[in-house]
Amino acid sequence: MTIIKNSVFHVLEKFPGRAGDIKRLYKESQEFQTVCEDCRQCAEALNHWSHSHKNEAPIRRQEYEQLLQELVDEFWLYLNEEV
Repeated sequence: MTIIKNSVFHVLEKFPGRAGDIKRLYKESQEFQTVCEDCRQCAEALNHWSHSHKNEAPIRRQEYEQLLQELVDEFWLYLNEEV
């Protein structure tokens, strides 16, 4: 039995309509697993900076928003190649 890690749960919550494709690709591709994990970590960092009152918070939030968008774009590239 394959154990699905937290990183894939994050993307499954965001894209439930593609759950079957996501699970299959996650099991088959180490690179896709890495993208999923990077998305999860980036989303956690964005959440942290979104709630921070530090002076650098707005700039960090903007950086993580941009990075998350780039990771989501990469996620879709993997997913659309598999269809």
